[in-house]
Amino acid sequence: MTRILAISDTHTKSLSALPKALLDEIGKADVVVHCGDYTELSFLQELREASKRFVGVYGNMDSMDIRRTLSAKTAFVVKDKRIGVIHPHWGGASVGIEEAIAKEFHGVELVLYGHTHDACCETRDGVTFVNPGQAYADDMAKATAGIVIVGDKGFEIEIVSF
Repeated sequence: MTRILAISDTHTKSLSALPKALLDEIGKADVVVHCGDYTELSFLQELREASKRFVGVYGNMDSMDIRRTLSAKTAFVVKDKRIGVIHPHWGGASVGIEEAIAKEFHGVELVLYGHTHDACCETRDGVTFVNPGQAYADDMAKATAGIVIVGDKGFEIEIVSF
């Protein structure tokens, strides 16, 4: 089994700004996926160093330095399962976002995405869409992340609050 930690919308300069329990999850993960909006290149560099394997895309709030380092979207494979990653860098409302994202990928079974700060997990037309929410706590919401276990039979997905 492969453990993926999906996070998004960190909007911070340093890993130390994230909840301790979330930092512990980074250490447990086989793959850490960041779905965009790091905001600071220093955070991206720290996250890469802390991860066993890192996959990431840039978001609509990310600097040109981050955009030169990462792609707008990517896909990777774990146990013969193709996984897409995107942060709708075009911005906009969250209504209908899964439909717009689906047009960006072909042949994926799972899409990890950011932007809305609203954690969710739903399946449409055979593709599971997971938004891990925002990885920092504020007055409006707790920090959240997605934990995806990839096994021979598919995915086990949990949204965790910190």
